[in-house]
Amino acid sequence: MRAPHRDLPATLLRITRAIDTETEALYHRQDNGHTDADPALRAIAFRLLELGFTIAEHGGMNCQAIETAVAQTYDLPGYGGESDELTSC
Repeated sequence: MRAPHRDLPATLLRITRAIDTETEALYHRQDNGHTDADPALRAIAFRLLELGFTIAEHGGMNCQAIETAVAQTYDLPGYGGESDELTSC
């Protein structure tokens, strides 16, 4: 296997396949009307966002505004969401 920086398309394909492998069964459950897959999908999505921000930062990208928007969407403490307003009273 070649180094990721030498074969970027292959690296991206491996990442995509790994994600597809882990989520395919969850998507099928949703397609069949089951909602028990939702927490797992949210957890995977959140982890991918976390990893993406870390990778972007190491790649020289500034994602602060996007990271803040995601944190507010997930209502994480420290980002000015509802839970911050409640705890600051």
